[in-house]
Amino acid sequence: MTSLKKTFLAAALFTLLPVSFSSFAAEELTPERAEALTSFKEVTSRGTYMSFSDAARAISKIADKEGAAYFYITSMNTHSSNPSLRIVYANLYKADAVAKEEEKPKLRQFRGVYEYPKTIAVGFEPYDWVRLRAYYPNQYDINEAVGKAAAAKGAYAFYIDRQIETNSRNTEVTAYLFKEDAPIRHVQPENAIPYDSEAGRQALAEGGEAALQVEKPGYYSSTAFNEQYYAEKFEGTKSGSQSATTEQVKPTATAETTAVNTAGVTTQTPSTATSSSILPPTRSRYTVTLPNGTKVEELNDATAAKMVPFDSISFRGYFATDTDISYQAAKRAAEMGAKYYHITRVAENSRGVNRTVYIDLFR
Repeated sequence: MTSLKKTFLAAALFTLLPVSFSSFAAEELTPERAEALTSFKEVTSRGTYMSFSDAARAISKIADKEGAAYFYITSMNTHSSNPSLRIVYANLYKADAVAKEEEKPKLRQFRGVYEYPKTIAVGFEPYDWVRLRAYYPNQYDINEAVGKAAAAKGAYAFYIDRQIETNSRNTEVTAYLFKEDAPIRHVQPENAIPYDSEAGRQALAEGGEAALQVEKPGYYSSTAFNEQYYAEKFEGTKSGSQSATTEQVKPTATAETTAVNTAGVTTQTPSTATSSSILPPTRSRYTVTLPNGTKVEELNDATAAKMVPFDSISFRGYFATDTDISYQAAKRAAEMGAKYYHITRVAENSRGVNRTVYIDLFR
């Protein structure tokens, strides 16, 4: 009983302290900074965290005890035997954390042209593309075909953004080409605060580092490449108005020459039209459009952690897919006047098929 009284007294005194929690707590790093610095320790925390912010506060306290200046949450999982219990994993960093030594990636070459992985390709602006449609027995043959077409256009590297096998067993391939001195492609960070949100307006008004966390107009979507945008930039056409070149065809199959959903002809050069009138797509969030036309966007963990929800709700029911959950979450968010929502937790019911969904709401 005495111990319990001391706990209540300590809690009461804490609320009277003039110093806020954020003034002395370890700071959370962005994914980019965490990737660039060397962590000195990995820690975990277990608890019933209703939101990402709750988990971040718990890790921040652990970081303070460990003498860390920064932390970065790497993952957050649900306990296998207790759906309400969350397990949070995080890396801790000292104030003088040293930068990681950059290792040059080992890239494969096909016909003398490097193959970029997505992590590298999205950081550079392509100058052209190739589109192929043919029968390829395996992935190596696809890469060889793209490398051959890329070499013919003088490319330093290529990135295969899309490949789809058709009913005739031919494969449609879209690949972007890069020069060795390709210009930097300004990409919208995945965890950027929506510029038209309440939190976005406050951050812009605050300026400085806070404003840098807000979406930037004219920056590219972080989800690789948008074929419609590049169809207009390279070919001066709308996506779907051109057909892909057929290179090699399975003997028993007929070459397809009809138009497909995305554009590009491998024998053409980029259009002389400038890209100044073509604005790159800036939104990449999952968006739910309700029957009345209202659009509600789903935030990821990193973005939601930078914003303060005006309310948190939960609902229960049977959901066949994650899409069903998102739709029901968006529907309830719109009813509450929210423009954005974040699914913080989905709890399974051990006695049935129903699940309970917890979401944070943002204006």
